Amino acid sequence: MTVPTRENAWALLTEFTSSQALRRHALAVEASMRHLARAAGATDEAEVERWGLVGLLHDFDYEKFPTEADHVFRGMEILRERAWPEDLIKAIGGHAFYTGIPRDTPMEKAILASDELTGFVGACALVRPSKKISEVPVESVLKRLKEKAFAQKVDREYVRRGAEEWGRPLPELIALVLASQVPIAAALGLDGAPAADLPDAPCPPAPPAP
Repeated sequence: MTVPTRENAWALLTEFTSSQALRRHALAVEASMRHLARAAGATDEAEVERWGLVGLLHDFDYEKFPTEADHVFRGMEILRERAWPEDLIKAIGGHAFYTGIPRDTPMEKAILASDELTGFVGACALVRPSKKISEVPVESVLKRLKEKAFAQKVDREYVRRGAEEWGRPLPELIALVLASQVPIAAALGLDGAPAADLPDAPCPPAPPAP
């Protein structure tokens, strides 16, 4: 497979992932990655889509292989077996510290910067009365990050290191991630109402630019 498509990526994601929460997380991180690509200067839509594919597939193996001994490593093996491009595989491999895979390119740094933070801003939206991510201010996210009891599964070190490696102040990164989620808020259940299930097919539309 020399030039994978979103349809290829969605089919692979749904083959290994039945959880609606994980499918929504994949779509959310795809949106973050596409927006970070543009923020990094990407003007070629094909390049923006490549960054998005990394977001869409970064956790595709997690449901079946959730342990640190397997997660990411098994996913990389599967992608190689199916002839996915090596630069996308390496970017996915670097999104977890424990793999030891270095993050050298902007795309590789962006998946670290966006993964945990994307989940965190979604959690910030869901505790608001409106449950709308469009109403979440950057300051609220910064405050919640300091609350150890809030969204405990989100590793704050990933958020801190993500901004550091991305090379932008954390408030700026938060603003980018928040903005990326607004156009697909309904699909994520972050627009004030529960989201409809994301089916195996057809592939949902690509997240638009904010």
